[in-house]
Amino acid sequence: MGKGKVIGSVAAAILVPSAVVAAAVLILPKLGITASKTLYYFGNGTDISESGTISLSEEEVLSYESRYANAMTNFYKSELNESETYIYNAAMFAAENGYSDIFLPDTLLDDSISDKVGTIEYVVTFLSCDSPFIAHNYTTDNKLTVSEGEFVGKTYYHLQFETFGDEYKSRRDAAYEKAKSVIASIPDECDTEEEKARYLYNYVAVNTSYQAEDYSTRNVPVADLLIDGKAICDGYADTITMLFNMAGIETTSANGTETESRNGHTINLAKLDGDYYYFDASNDSILCGQGFTPAFYFGMSWDEASVDFAFADRFSDKCPKSKKSMMADNIDIEINDISADTADKAAELFGEKTTIIVRYASQIGEEECRSFMSVLATAVGHQLSSVRTNGLVGIKIYEG
Repeated sequence: MGKGKVIGSVAAAILVPSAVVAAAVLILPKLGITASKTLYYFGNGTDISESGTISLSEEEVLSYESRYANAMTNFYKSELNESETYIYNAAMFAAENGYSDIFLPDTLLDDSISDKVGTIEYVVTFLSCDSPFIAHNYTTDNKLTVSEGEFVGKTYYHLQFETFGDEYKSRRDAAYEKAKSVIASIPDECDTEEEKARYLYNYVAVNTSYQAEDYSTRNVPVADLLIDGKAICDGYADTITMLFNMAGIETTSANGTETESRNGHTINLAKLDGDYYYFDASNDSILCGQGFTPAFYFGMSWDEASVDFAFADRFSDKCPKSKKSMMADNIDIEINDISADTADKAAELFGEKTTIIVRYASQIGEEECRSFMSVLATAVGHQLSSVRTNGLVGIKIYEG
């Protein structure tokens, strides 16, 4: 059996005789534990010295601070009770120190909780949103298994995390070092939180390829993005969480589904200058790959974020229903009529850039939008192509 740690729990202390410890070494392989390290939670004062194990107290678990504290937030953790915080910290400790298996005593959660396994998964989900180094798919893609059993005379919950082992630590560390260099590259003129956020958001959207097909995550999504330059939505959300927090912007993420496709999706929420806003860098990266400015999903209000994204219930209850929005700052021009004068004003913008973002007034219908595109193309002197998403329209000079 590999290295393990004995960590105190809220349960009473359990004395484990050396004979029992010896038996444990034989029992664990039969339980199917193949990870290089295992965490045990059997109560304060427990001392298992076999196979390199050490003992930590309950207080040490509850007070554990992430070694990546500047890259994460405690947004969801702040709302957890003590037992939930214990689970949160235990999983965080395991992830950051290369442990794939955790044993939690069943007394950790009150008997009044009917679904203890669900509660454990609930806590790990919030940890995955607060921390950029815990993959979001643990509770949705069979990456986390929770089983009940008995070990050294104690009923426990056995948590197996597919990729918490040592082999993933180097990728986390590499991503963390890369993030430091990105933060160091923020221009001096970006002296407000919004300007820093835009710089980092654009860096992520521009320098990454969204991989929807034939993509196998190595379960450190932030490393997939920062090191490999390709990721799915989890990698984008985790990277924004890490970079924004390292720049001093409180940021976490939220899980849910895309409204149209019903596919699972993850976006960010961040607090800039005292107000919360929502961000979807993965969708903006897709549009950026098509030649459009990555500003269709930057700084959304709750209502704007909810146009294309449905928050999972547990997040809908906890995320701020912010009314403030930065979307107006992302728009190059508001189209209130489809006159030639309006087309001329929009055409002038193409003297400075090859793409623009417009928002049509609500009274302008689809047919009028198509008509306006034709008038605008004449004014620009080039064929144009467009994309409509999240209430905005991107227009660019056609290259084909």
